[in-house]
Amino acid sequence: MALVLVMVTFPDDDSAKSMIEKVLEQRLAACILHMEVNSSYIWKNQNQQEQEVLALFKTNQTNFEQLEQYISTHHPYDVPAILKIDASANQDYQNWIDSIIS
Repeated sequence: MALVLVMVTFPDDDSAKSMIEKVLEQRLAACILHMEVNSSYIWKNQNQQEQEVLALFKTNQTNFEQLEQYISTHHPYDVPAILKIDASANQDYQNWIDSIIS
C-alpha cells in the first residue's frame, strides 16, 4: 500500500496530543510526528501570525479518507488544513506501517 503523509496544524499542544492519541487508538496512522511551528497566514482578510503545532501523520492510501474524515469532524478549527502528500518509503518501513494500520 502506498505511503501517505498528512500534514495538519493545531492551535496548541493539548489539542494536537488529544487528536494524535485518538488517531493512534483507531489505527488510522502508524506514527505521528508533532512539533511547534510559527505560522503566518491570511484569515478574514487580515495577516495573522500564530504559534501552532504541526502534526505529520504517517498512514497509507487505504486509510487516508477515514483519517481525513476523522480529523475534519474532530478538529478545533473551523477550516483545518489537511494536506495529503503521496510518499514512498523503504520496504521494511512500509511493511511496518501496513502491519500497524491494516
